[in-house]
Amino acid sequence: MKSNDAIEATITPTMTVGDDRPPSKRPVYQKDQECYPRAMRQIPVELGARRYIVSVGPGLLGRLPEVLSPLRGRTAVLVASRRVFDLHGKAVEKGLRALGRLHVTLVPDGERFKGRKTLEGLYEAFLAARLGRDGLVVALGGGVVGDLAGYAAATYMRGVDWVGLPTTLLSMVDSSVGGKVGINHPAAKNLIGAFHQPRAVVADPAVLATLPLRELRAGAYEVLKCAVLGDRDLFATLLEAPAGLGGWAAGGVESAIASACAIKADIVERDEREGGLRRVLNLGHTLGHTLESVTRYRRFTHGEAVGWGMVGAAAIARERALLSRRTFEIIADAVDRIGPRPRLSDLPTPELIDALGRDKKVKGGRVVFVLPTTVGRVVVRDDVTRPEIRRALRTMAAREG
Repeated sequence: MKSNDAIEATITPTMTVGDDRPPSKRPVYQKDQECYPRAMRQIPVELGARRYIVSVGPGLLGRLPEVLSPLRGRTAVLVASRRVFDLHGKAVEKGLRALGRLHVTLVPDGERFKGRKTLEGLYEAFLAARLGRDGLVVALGGGVVGDLAGYAAATYMRGVDWVGLPTTLLSMVDSSVGGKVGINHPAAKNLIGAFHQPRAVVADPAVLATLPLRELRAGAYEVLKCAVLGDRDLFATLLEAPAGLGGWAAGGVESAIASACAIKADIVERDEREGGLRRVLNLGHTLGHTLESVTRYRRFTHGEAVGWGMVGAAAIARERALLSRRTFEIIADAVDRIGPRPRLSDLPTPELIDALGRDKKVKGGRVVFVLPTTVGRVVVRDDVTRPEIRRALRTMAAREG
């Protein structure tokens, strides 16, 4: 696909509630569907031999022996941060020990720890646990732990299986689906990575009750990204949620998770390794990753940076007359409605533009942007100029709360 071709993210939902599918349509490794809780929503990611299920439902972390029964008998290493383990580790550890031999290793919490030093520590933990090629890595936590543990699993002994147990809204709808794993380099985010699909993903929305509101908002920006890509109904649902997301109903959150996962699963199925269509998932990420790296991952959550990046991408699209002024305001207002974001007006523009050139999405020396043309359609462009980026940064700064 040419980089400047229009891409329409037409989504065919793959979500089912329980499993009303005929046996021929059920997951190839699910021999006994009745062992799975009937109340959960299941989103299959159809990738042939790498097919897996994203299970979404309250209380699933307490039912791991049922949900992960096809993986029974493995030696497993559970990777989590101390904070997350203190909150959810007891229930998860109990469930995993019912499946097989288990070791637990804890890692530092925070994006700045998603690097080589922490990765080496995981390799040491795997060796100490005598984890073999038939072993299992289980990532309990947010996107940092999922990316880190997934990359460790991808590279240890040339690849072992892993399972994602995301505990933040951001990780449930973003990093846990699609198999992109990796670590940061001081020069750029996720510069070192691999594609390594999980064997299963279990998202329990009940754990979101322990999240600070800021972390819930961080995930909502990624949900909004999915809505802009290809789901007008999801976009409308987000607009119906309370401004700032305080008091967002649990049922609404669960539905948003399932819808966003279905959108991402559909795109990943059609382009697993980001050769074309999957690039649309980078909406908001070109400028977003730059904001994160320039501030050393200390000022913005990933979701906040993506929210700012969506405003910037929409501003560029509006200037190019790809997006109407009215729709620009609709998208930008939807971003603002989720909640306040740290300011960016004090960041040096030359430093931001220089960091853009180091982004892993650069192709042939050109920075690739995903630009919305309406709610539900985007285009990919690699001809965005520095003056356009400067003007977009000014538009973003003008929307600081």
